Amino acid sequence: MTDTAEHRAMADTAEQLRRLKNTIMGASHRLSLLSRSPELARESDTLRQIAMELQSNVEQLERLLASVRRGR
Repeated sequence: MTDTAEHRAMADTAEQLRRLKNTIMGASHRLSLLSRSPELARESDTLRQIAMELQSNVEQLERLLASVRRGR
């Protein structure tokens, strides 16, 4: 693979990771909002826990993304 092709592949990988991170961040936020819904009062603890786990995954993806970007 040439330097240009390798650089492009790394940029594509970084973009996919960024999009995935944003998707998970959005899901975490929506779950957090749902956990406050009166209709889901019984499930609020579970929803909050899932949201926190997803936020932890977002942080891991941010570190991975930073590593990929440094590798360019």
